[in-house]
Amino acid sequence: MKSRFILLGMILAVFVWAGSSLAGGGFALPGVGSKALNMGGAFRGLADDWSAAFWNPAGLAYLPNSEFSMNLYTLNFRPEYAPNINLGESGYGYSVGYPEETYYPEDRAFFLPSFSGFYKFTQIEGFTGGVAFYVPYKLESQWDLYEPPSGFDNDVPYPEFDHKTDILIWDLHPTVAKSFMEGKLSLGLGLSIQRADFGLRRTVLVPSIYPRPYDFFPVDVYMETDGWGMGFNAGILYKASPKLQFGFSYQSPVDIDLSGNIELEMYFPDIPTSESQIRGGTGYYRDGDFETTLPLPGEIGAGVMYKPMEKLTLTCDISSANWSRLEYLDTKDMILTPGEQDTVYLEVRETKIPFNWDNITRFSLGGEYILTERLFVRGGYFFEKSPIPNSTFTLLIPDVGDKHSFNLGLSYQIDSFEFGYDYQLVTHKSREIKDLQDVNGDHRFDNMPGDYKMLFHCSGLSFTYRF
Repeated sequence: MKSRFILLGMILAVFVWAGSSLAGGGFALPGVGSKALNMGGAFRGLADDWSAAFWNPAGLAYLPNSEFSMNLYTLNFRPEYAPNINLGESGYGYSVGYPEETYYPEDRAFFLPSFSGFYKFTQIEGFTGGVAFYVPYKLESQWDLYEPPSGFDNDVPYPEFDHKTDILIWDLHPTVAKSFMEGKLSLGLGLSIQRADFGLRRTVLVPSIYPRPYDFFPVDVYMETDGWGMGFNAGILYKASPKLQFGFSYQSPVDIDLSGNIELEMYFPDIPTSESQIRGGTGYYRDGDFETTLPLPGEIGAGVMYKPMEKLTLTCDISSANWSRLEYLDTKDMILTPGEQDTVYLEVRETKIPFNWDNITRFSLGGEYILTERLFVRGGYFFEKSPIPNSTFTLLIPDVGDKHSFNLGLSYQIDSFEFGYDYQLVTHKSREIKDLQDVNGDHRFDNMPGDYKMLFHCSGLSFTYRF
């Protein structure tokens, strides 16, 4: 009975910690499209290439030609973490397995493709249709953080990389757009068919009935899950004059139904006089299946395009994403297979795990200047806060703080071909979390105290053929 109680507590802890990794602005990429990223995402009032399918689908109605586009992005996440995870009173804390030093994840770069094809239907004036494929969410990192406390004496090697995140959500996006009012107004509509794949590994500390250093047993948690969701986006673009345009877009929320597998292994200390459920110096393994729904946010945005001179284009956008709909994660129908000494399945239903995310607003500025008939240079900037409060923040989603993005790029046209390059640097305000917090009162900590820093680098190559 005691082993079943410990395992049940462990299961609940798993989803508390996993909840902090399932969603958040931290793995939402800054956007798609070389030109749009060059201009800091201030693109809703311009929306004059394939990436309008993402930013404002109404802009596709004004494409001068049919076009095919390919993009390849290189991503590099550079988080830094100095843990301060201690227990105790009156300032005399003691470590529970996270040494107080500065950690970095394994240094890796990631490559993401996108491509699209849009066709101007000559049979219907001002009508464009096609499909785009892009990746709006991506994060991958792995850390070597946890070491069992001195005196734990477990004979089973603990995993080298004990904290991992691997999140990928791609979007297949059929889109149509039509102009009206002699070309002054256009409307666009797109369908989001999204696929999510992610893996998670982290250490969860489960309280025990034993004295220090055996007061917490580490649990290695590994999850793999995938699923599908659908949504839509719509947009309006109004040409007030040849020099001034206004754009508005809406992206619906998307609920992705996930199912997957979870593996749990509790590591026990080597205590010669321990009770029977303490398997001295070994591990206790379980696996099973689970289901949940991941609610991604909706977004609304508006933008302005102004051409003060023939060769110069300026843009400005404001957008808001309702991350507050991630108030909690509702897990369903999680069943673990019985162990050698268990006689029933352990089952948890309708477990609600807190997130308490905040809505966020992004402000974007961009510009393009035509240097020559063939060469275009662009720059942009955006500012955005983190939606994640200290009470549920962990390093698995390192959206550390207020973000400042600095963007540069150029493109060169040769007849029907255009080649582009873009670079983006996103800096985060550092974050200090001082206290462990139990948000929902279930005796499991929901955050990871310490000092956090973060940089994000992105560069991309693009190719477009117009016909």
